[in-house]
Amino acid sequence: MSVISLDEWRKKQAVISNLKSPLPQNIPWEKLGVKRTDELDPRTANIFALFIVLDRAWRKPFSIKSNFARQGAMHVAIAASEAFITTNMGDDTWGNYWCITELGMTVKEELNAVVREVIEDVTTEDE
Repeated sequence: MSVISLDEWRKKQAVISNLKSPLPQNIPWEKLGVKRTDELDPRTANIFALFIVLDRAWRKPFSIKSNFARQGAMHVAIAASEAFITTNMGDDTWGNYWCITELGMTVKEELNAVVREVIEDVTTEDE
């Protein structure tokens, strides 16, 4: 197992955080150091997509009518159904933005470790 530097990981995290769509086919795999091959199974791609939704809801909550929400409707719906994100602002108040929940933050941290491991494993295979 190879370890990437913190600076390198932050750069890859910035790429993930700035994505305009969580769809797996729109993820710039090459910028993350991942070669898009048959080795990257659909489950892994969906984990990345869910991570992107949670990361975006944490860093910059997105509108329920945004292109991000429309293009990633399935992954947004999964996150909302599992109570990882919400539009509830408290005390019977609902907003127009998806925000991450405490449970979502826990899951995001777990997925962060998985995403980092996938990137490290693929980077190691290239060496």
